[in-house]
Amino acid sequence: MADQEVEEGQPINFGQVIGQKLTESIQSMDLLTVLQKMVAVSPEDEESEEVREKLKNILKRLDSMSDEEREVFTKQVKDGLASKLSMKLQDPNVFNTEGLEDAIKEAIVNKLILVGVGGLILIIVLVFFGYKLYKSIKDKEKKKEEKKKAKQLKKKK
Repeated sequence: MADQEVEEGQPINFGQVIGQKLTESIQSMDLLTVLQKMVAVSPEDEESEEVREKLKNILKRLDSMSDEEREVFTKQVKDGLASKLSMKLQDPNVFNTEGLEDAIKEAIVNKLILVGVGGLILIIVLVFFGYKLYKSIKDKEKKKEEKKKAKQLKKKK
């Protein structure tokens, strides 16, 4: 979102932002490692087993390809995957952002209220102990003055 300028009041297109980030991630991923990890996962059902077998075959073909063919193949796979994901994310039903902005605002307000209440309690405690300290110091000064007056009265008698 640092790349885009979001104007006040305009809703954020989360699908587009996520699509861009996914495309960047797909372009920088190591396809061979990803395929190997997918093949290493144990299948949960027959459909998963079929996909796993197809991936094994793709890995075998990938190993037998020359470097140039492998590069072209990985680029095609990455581009295809990125375009499919981008198309899926363009669907307005993928991200229902109604109320998301309101929920974020509400969460921020709740946090601010919580911090405000905590700060208020801290200030009240500090004022209370400050008052007690002030009162204690004033009482000591008052007692000293009373003792001083009492001594002066004794000296006069």
